[in-house]
Amino acid sequence: MFCLLLTTVGRAQFFNKEISASIKIERTSEFYTFKAIAENKTPSDYNLRYEFMVFKKDENNNTSKSSQEDRFFLEANQRKILSSVTVNYNVEGEIIIALLIFDKDDKPIGKARLELPNGGKTELGEPRPQATLSRDQAAPSDGFFLQGFVIENTITKAGRDFYRYFFLDYYNRQIITSNNIVIDEVPGRNRFTRVSVSIEGRVVWQFFAQPRKEYLKQMARTALDRSIAYLQQLQKQSTQLTKY
Repeated sequence: MFCLLLTTVGRAQFFNKEISASIKIERTSEFYTFKAIAENKTPSDYNLRYEFMVFKKDENNNTSKSSQEDRFFLEANQRKILSSVTVNYNVEGEIIIALLIFDKDDKPIGKARLELPNGGKTELGEPRPQATLSRDQAAPSDGFFLQGFVIENTITKAGRDFYRYFFLDYYNRQIITSNNIVIDEVPGRNRFTRVSVSIEGRVVWQFFAQPRKEYLKQMARTALDRSIAYLQQLQKQSTQLTKY
């Protein structure tokens, strides 16, 4: 069974702490390219091993797996591209892409994961509805945990464009949280609509949408920075409550 993606804040404390794993997304006119990236957050050098895996599930629920793995050396504070995989837009079925990084004792210390529900035809930035999953849900059988979603409720092309810019940056910066981020768009003044970004019911950023590409990209960057700041605040509060 495939489940989305990466790790929750609470359970992620032992992963991606000193050595972080991430998957960067690059898009061309015909393909998605996913790059496996390791980053050393410490002043020490490490001998490590990685496994970069692709799971494919067809319409008959048949699952296949391909993987690349190797040992590598990561210098202090170094960020390195380990491998890459390319997915054609015409590929159908469900695809899971996962990266695991192991220490010298072969214990996993970094992990990242993402899902393409409709294969190469997935428009990145359109995750599945969350249904009735709780934040404390048990880990699925493959050892990965559920991450929060970025949920889209837009009504115009400008709103959808903002959502795509926000979501792609969200993935590439490997935001790790169990909180949902909701992007809403409602009619505003004159012919403009108002876009808001909220977390746990609190609006962290809002603006009146315009069709200009650079403006929407700037709003996406600002909204993500505000979202990260609020998520860090929530995480700090959660840690304080746990200690108490």
